[in-house]
Amino acid sequence: MVMVMKSVVEDISPVKKKIRIDVDAADMAREMNKAFSEVSKKAKIPGFRPGKAPRAVVERHYGEDVKSDVINKLISSSFLAAVGEHKIIPVEMPAISDVVMDKTTPLSFTATVEIRPNINLGTYDGIEIQEQAISVTEEELTQTIDRLREMYAELTVVEGRPLENQDTAVMDFEGFKDGKSISGAKASDYMLALGSNSLIPGFEEQMVGMAKGDTRELKVTFPADYDNKDLAGQPVTFTVTLKEIKKKVLPALNEEFAKDLGGKSLDDLKEGIKKDLEARKKDEQNAAQREAILSKLVDSHSFDVPTGMVQHELQAMARQKATRMAKQGRDVKTFDINQFNEENQALAEKRVKGVLILDEIADKEKVDVTEQEISGALAMMAKTSGQPVDVIKKYYETQDGGLDNLRSSLIQEKTLGLLLSRSKKSYN
Repeated sequence: MVMVMKSVVEDISPVKKKIRIDVDAADMAREMNKAFSEVSKKAKIPGFRPGKAPRAVVERHYGEDVKSDVINKLISSSFLAAVGEHKIIPVEMPAISDVVMDKTTPLSFTATVEIRPNINLGTYDGIEIQEQAISVTEEELTQTIDRLREMYAELTVVEGRPLENQDTAVMDFEGFKDGKSISGAKASDYMLALGSNSLIPGFEEQMVGMAKGDTRELKVTFPADYDNKDLAGQPVTFTVTLKEIKKKVLPALNEEFAKDLGGKSLDDLKEGIKKDLEARKKDEQNAAQREAILSKLVDSHSFDVPTGMVQHELQAMARQKATRMAKQGRDVKTFDINQFNEENQALAEKRVKGVLILDEIADKEKVDVTEQEISGALAMMAKTSGQPVDVIKKYYETQDGGLDNLRSSLIQEKTLGLLLSRSKKSYN
């Protein structure tokens, strides 16, 4: 085991320390001898059998590589020994600098590390939050039922009249700019629901009044913020041929419709929908209350936040943003990471502060999660994503600190639940 000959700690800030570490000469010599002995057994040096080459010859062939490996190993082990000696718990990997190794100094270096701040917990019981009576209006119930009817609507062919707004057009189209066909702007039997605003502004409005079999030229302008910069803000022409007109027909709101959706009757369906809406509202209020508690905790506690933790949070936020852009079909290359970091720096700091406070409360209140609760969380994620539990678990196991991070997240949520149960609720 490496013994640290000397380690001196300097406080840079409440969350950052600099440790100057000097490795004992005997430890350095022992590790070098051990390393060269291992290399000699496997080294293939012309003129010598494995393990028989003199030390000087081995050093000439492999000296720099062995020296580098030994230095890295000693830096790692002596750093761990030093933080253990001084009871320092880093939150990030150390920044190693000022590495010195010469005839008078076997090995010395500086390790700069960030640590968790010392948080003086204030009052966290009895935080006041808003509570509202949960109810579902007839209008909300009707809107939900109407959306269900929309989901189960059927398209029927319309004959004998021109295209109207809210109809669905079955069409062929091709886009042209300066008389030349635009790549990717051509389709056959394309179905467009008028009123959906899914195409370029002005496109749908110019189609109203077309009859089946008509061909019409539509003049439109691409939005200025369109992903394709060659087309952004540019006027183009689309040639459109209307092949068929269809109209959406909603199912009748009757007992048969209710049974198709799993209800025993129409009243039973409505009651089930009402309970689902109430549960959703309760969940939304619960989430808002937890967010309010966390926000008040952050505002009522003042302490320095480790920069590395904030950077990790910003990176996680940026990855989520890029993933959303990709799912929306937007060009991720347009994502300005520097601007994103600048705009979200304060939010990232607030989130990290919240996590640190919750961890501190969890330690004080001895909040923990069981293996069964972790398994339950994995099962819920599997159900939501449609993936097998084993796939979700393997994903966490392959991520750096994956299951530990999941455990920490569950503990934080459980702590928030505890604070919510102890909160003071005021009613509007």
